[in-house]
Amino acid sequence: MLITRDMLIRKVAEESGYYIQSIRKVFNCLNKIIPEYLSDVTEDDEVVLQLFQGLKIGCYVVPERQRRNPKTHENIICGPTVKPTSKFSNEFKKIIQEQYDAKREYE
Repeated sequence: MLITRDMLIRKVAEESGYYIQSIRKVFNCLNKIIPEYLSDVTEDDEVVLQLFQGLKIGCYVVPERQRRNPKTHENIICGPTVKPTSKFSNEFKKIIQEQYDAKREYE
């Protein structure tokens, strides 16, 4: 199941009582703000954003490294690469499991 951005916007508007247009503006701002924060990552310091209680996203830099070209088997140098991460707290995982179990009981 794919839950689209528009579906999330509508659900947040419904739950919060705010207009869809207002929630859409917030989501548009997040589309700009989150990459700005994540791009502040350095080789010495990862960046982690706590989007809401139980969910963190972030990124870290994998330093320059030597690899082997699979076609030519020659050694090549790969530049630094930014890797995204996500982490769910154990409490958040437990909440998801409990809600899943509750839905299955009604089936």
